Parts: sequence; C-alpha cells; structure tokens
Amino acid sequence: MAGTGEYDDYDKKLNLSEGIVHVRENEPEDKKKVEGYEPNPQDEKYYEVMGLKNSFDNLSVGSDKHGQMLISVNSMKEPGRPTLNSDRKIMKGPRRKKRIDNFGDFYTNQSSDRDGAFAFRADRNKSDIRVVREFERLAKNRVSRKQREAAPFLRLEEDMAELSGLRNRSGSQNENFEERQVLENRVRKETEYRDRFMYRIRKARRKTYDKGEEEEEKNELLEVLGLTDDADEDDEDSGDADINEINNNDE
Repeated sequence: MAGTGEYDDYDKKLNLSEGIVHVRENEPEDKKKVEGYEPNPQDEKYYEVMGLKNSFDNLSVGSDKHGQMLISVNSMKEPGRPTLNSDRKIMKGPRRKKRIDNFGDFYTNQSSDRDGAFAFRADRNKSDIRVVREFERLAKNRVSRKQREAAPFLRLEEDMAELSGLRNRSGSQNENFEERQVLENRVRKETEYRDRFMYRIRKARRKTYDKGEEEEEKNELLEVLGLTDDADEDDEDSGDADINEINNNDE
C-alpha cells in the first residue's frame, strides 16, 4: 500500500458527511448544460441527464438526442485545503486536449493534463458496461490517481487488487489489521458509488433512447398519415380549390 499520507484526504472525503453523494436527474428537454463542463461549440447538443455530487467533487452525464453520452468530472475543493484552481473546477471544452480512442474521445484541460478536470465522450451504441469500462481504462492511462478520486469508481479496480494482495500477505488476522480496515472501507464506498452510477446511467440512457424512439415513431406516423408540412400545404390548396368550385357552381 502506498504511504498513508497519500490517502488521508481521500479517505477523509469518503467518510465525512460532506462526502455523502447526492443524485440529480434532469430531462433532456430541460436543456440543462452539463455541470462543470464549459462546452466546446461541437458539444452544444449535449444536455445533462444525471449527476452525482458532494461538497468536494462532481460527476455530470450529458446526452444528445441519439443517446450518445458525455461524462464530465470536476472538483470544487479538498478537505482543509485552499481553493482549487479553475482547471480542477471546470473542464474547459473550447481549450481542451483531445485524445481519440477506439470507443470515444477523452478530454483534459490544455494546461493541466494530469491535474485537472476531465471528460469522456463515448461512441454511440455502446452498452452501459462498455461505456464505464472504457472510461475506467482511459482515465487510468490518461489522468493521475489523485484526479480519479473525484469519481471513486475509477479507483475501485486498483484498490480491490491492493486489498486482495494485502489479505494474501497477512500471516494472521491481526497483521496489517488497521491497514486492511481502511482499504475495506474505501472499497466499500467506491463500490457503492459505482453501483449508484451504473444504475443512474442505465436509467438515463433508457430514458433518452425511449424518447428518441418515440420521436422517430411520431415522425413515421405523421409521414404515413401524410401530415408533413408539404402535405398540409397541399391540403390547404386543395381546400381552396374546392371552395372555388362551389362558388362557381352557385353562380
């Protein structure tokens, strides 16, 4: 396990009352901007559908009308620390550093590549599990362990491996007991965060896809019924013709 000092703030955040995660949900038609993310002009189509937030960190998920997801992670403060710089507080889309991957794009701030807010735009038609797995993989490769504290499930796999190794090295129940307790508590908190995130993102994706399908079905129905704009114009002209014919007959 790494030095205790490295984890003090992280474990403190996970256990303080300020660290309790609150969920927010939005409808795409509310057109709420992705929180903690300054949009690039190409991202104006994304609106927040859900978020997880405590007093320290924020995770926001945006979606476009096709169900494509944008996940943004930023921080507001650290326990007992001075105010964070703006690159930690907001992902600056217009000046972002973009890395293209097989499953989407990963964004970091230009001037704080490994020590600032970050985001992941997942390609369309990827399952919930695939989206989360690829986000975990890219975050692990692209940003620091410290950054990933803002979304605890991004640390879960590593901490589970560390806990497993510590258990295997312990010769008795009392050996490394306190260290194991800290790790066990951390893994439990990270797992709770992951489960909450997975449930909410699945719900948000289903809601978005359902709305998209409803819109498509509505458009198809209108087309079948001939109720498009062109059809309305034709009907209007036809109505005028009928009236003229009636007037001529009266004469």
